[in-house]
Amino acid sequence: MTSCVSKNTNIATENPQSRNIVKSNCPFPIKQGVVYGKGISQFDSTFIIFVTKQLLFDLCEGHFSHLLGFVDAETGLFVDAKGYWSKQEVALDLQDPNGYFSLYYFDQKKLDLKKGNQGNLTIRDVFVQAGPVVIDIYVGSKEEVELKFRFDSNPKLERYLINPSFIKIGNNWYLHRMF
Repeated sequence: MTSCVSKNTNIATENPQSRNIVKSNCPFPIKQGVVYGKGISQFDSTFIIFVTKQLLFDLCEGHFSHLLGFVDAETGLFVDAKGYWSKQEVALDLQDPNGYFSLYYFDQKKLDLKKGNQGNLTIRDVFVQAGPVVIDIYVGSKEEVELKFRFDSNPKLERYLINPSFIKIGNNWYLHRMF
């Protein structure tokens, strides 16, 4: 049985209200799309969707309290197209009110200040504006999958995201690349 269920990490994440987050209707509407390729079981694909829904619910609520439980201690996490972080670095950033996750995922005001112009979208803003989310799974092998978020109501917003990926180590699935 795959067991990548989030464990209580005792890492305090910042209060959403201190990040200028306006509550929206949570959770975001999500449905599983197509599974492309073979090599993973229905249980595995269901579990990957479950983990993704949990992370998107956290995003909607304005925190990533479950993220560390889905990151492998040895392989860490790619946080964008180029940046690899260890699990410890992810934990430290989640505690930082001016860190990467706070800036790019949650706090539009800080993002606007950093970029020097108004109207930038955080990753949370993208999902709030996107409407229903369809998650397609691309199976690379029995140990690696990539997800594609589709926004049928607003496909132009898809360009703001990178495709997350998951890896299977032993019997456990872990998030390997953040969205």
